[in-house]
Amino acid sequence: MGRRSASDPNFKTESLGRQTIEGIQAEGRRTTMTIPAGQAGNELPIHIVNETWYSPELQTTLLSRHSDPRNGETVTKLINISRSEPARILFDAPADFKVTEMEAGSRNRRGPTRQ
Repeated sequence: MGRRSASDPNFKTESLGRQTIEGIQAEGRRTTMTIPAGQAGNELPIHIVNETWYSPELQTTLLSRHSDPRNGETVTKLINISRSEPARILFDAPADFKVTEMEAGSRNRRGPTRQ
């Protein structure tokens, strides 16, 4: 949904307060866009709702819910959040890794070199 004027009667934003999701505090917001009856070949108004739960601490969205009666509902949720340090072995170079230095002026090419 694009940005709308605060005076647009077909666009509404509301705060949902705070909620704990996966053990982390998040702030919720719901935006609702209404397509008036007859505007898109519809007999009744269409309400498109986006709900997001954002964690300022992690600076990411933990839960997002998009509902559109024309397409259904889509939910995206961050799960199994681990705030512990990753295993050190993930950052170790492989045992067969070695550093080599190139001569000045040589080029790093893939495949055979041409002369």
